[in-house]
Amino acid sequence: MDILRFITAGNVDDGKSTLIGRLLYDTKNIEADILKSVHTANSTGPNLAHITDGLRSERQQGITIDVAYKYFTTAKRKFIITDAPGHFQYTKNLVTGASNTDLIIILIDARNGITDQTRRHSQVASFLRIPNVIVAVNKMDSVNYSKAIFNSIKSEFHTIAASLNLPPVQFIPISALYGENVTTGSENMRWFTGKHLLAELEAAIPAHVDSKKNRCTIQYSSGGANEHFAFGKIISGSFSINDEVIIWPTQSRSRITKLTANCNEVSKAIAGDNITFYLAENQKVKRGDLISTGLETPKCSIAITANLCWLDDTAPLRLNHNYILRVNASEVQCTITEVIYKIDVKSLEKYNDALDVEVNTFALVKIETESPITFDLFSDVPNNGRGILIDLTSNNTCGAFTIESSK
Repeated sequence: MDILRFITAGNVDDGKSTLIGRLLYDTKNIEADILKSVHTANSTGPNLAHITDGLRSERQQGITIDVAYKYFTTAKRKFIITDAPGHFQYTKNLVTGASNTDLIIILIDARNGITDQTRRHSQVASFLRIPNVIVAVNKMDSVNYSKAIFNSIKSEFHTIAASLNLPPVQFIPISALYGENVTTGSENMRWFTGKHLLAELEAAIPAHVDSKKNRCTIQYSSGGANEHFAFGKIISGSFSINDEVIIWPTQSRSRITKLTANCNEVSKAIAGDNITFYLAENQKVKRGDLISTGLETPKCSIAITANLCWLDDTAPLRLNHNYILRVNASEVQCTITEVIYKIDVKSLEKYNDALDVEVNTFALVKIETESPITFDLFSDVPNNGRGILIDLTSNNTCGAFTIESSK
């Protein structure tokens, strides 16, 4: 049974936690003690939002302030849900939570329509190239299940999707509170002929990674003069015994002589596996190195062009300031040398001005590194084409980026 990872995104009080609670409740994926704890006085059913809003401060404020993960299973597949906060100041939590998802549900309150935060969440979907996008127009019960309101929101979002080059979007009118079009159809919205939300989730195709681009990022190495071994994670493709490999960025060559996964010796390991391997002639590697085979090799450069989301709310982006650039386990000092353009959250148009790149701003930038880094374009190998920036002074994670091109 395969796994689909998806995230919910929406404004504060659009009903994200209620929607997730509804999915868990209707699919009978809530433990009895938890279900009992979220029943409220004078109520015939559970407070669905409290199923996910487990932190006391969240319940007091009535919003989700941290990224929460929930799991559920149907007869067709397993799901991992990321519930991300909706407020502007927590956009960085959404970027973090969405970085490894196959699908995003963008929730829109039917009463309020599309907002700036809806556009920002759509930018995140575009920024991370999430392959499946569902727009769920919630609280349809509050607008008398109006087909006209749903179609108006749908039409407006089509313009946003085209501007951001999003994949084909599925639109579903729902009432998470009453369970309409969530796990079953809706008698009140017979005019909607599409699938309900759960059916769309069960049918969605997870992100595909090109298996020909074999990549293993090295996290740790050990051993002495007679035997040296390394631990790593395969982020794309596969590796087998006797594979001829290239060690980046030095581009030295070797051959795999022994391979273990989950403490068992194996002849082959695939993407997602954490592995230990040994190289011919006791070839040494170090943390941050990347291993590939000779086919479809990665890029190695000191200059990249990247899509950037600025995450630091204590300081804006500073040109020619020293940052640490991290891709997987590899770290190198860098500077941002140019802001090519920024994206206006309201119009989604590209622009440039003399103003700083502030928190939650999306921009295309040029980055130069102190020494060569090994990477792939994000469109080719997402797990080796994205990273973060760390401020050397404050140690804050100040930016997340995806690599678009190199010199």
